[in-house]
Amino acid sequence: MTSKVSEQSVEILEVTREIEMAATIDIVWETLLENMGPLNESPEKELHNLTLEAWPGGRWYRDFGNNTGHWWGAVQSIKPPVLLELHGPMFMSAPAVNHVIFRLKEENGLTLITFSHRAMGLIPHHLMDGVDVNKGWSNFFTNIRDGVDGRLKAE
Repeated sequence: MTSKVSEQSVEILEVTREIEMAATIDIVWETLLENMGPLNESPEKELHNLTLEAWPGGRWYRDFGNNTGHWWGAVQSIKPPVLLELHGPMFMSAPAVNHVIFRLKEENGLTLITFSHRAMGLIPHHLMDGVDVNKGWSNFFTNIRDGVDGRLKAE
């Protein structure tokens, strides 16, 4: 048995956004849940095969089939259609914890999403510049907007 003293430091990552959508809160909420689950995809348009169990304590996980996959987190708090809060390792295979929160508020036919993703721990260095993380969330919110627009056109 060996041990090693490491000089790694605990890192903190923070991504925050405010996104306004010209749709009701119910349409935005349903589209958000779909994109946290079966419609979630990488910026390269590869489906992530995510499942979100939308209830307190519900799992958020990536299913590779044959009992293989990756647990991304759990629903810490949910209050449809105004709050979704998740906690877990998410896409980081590292000793790090992530917290993601979506707050929705409707006013005058517009829905504002206030979003934050905060992580703490031994975060992989390639994620600390925020480029990959921001690229992923930018793709996510583009997909939300496209999904909302599609729902509005279908009405």
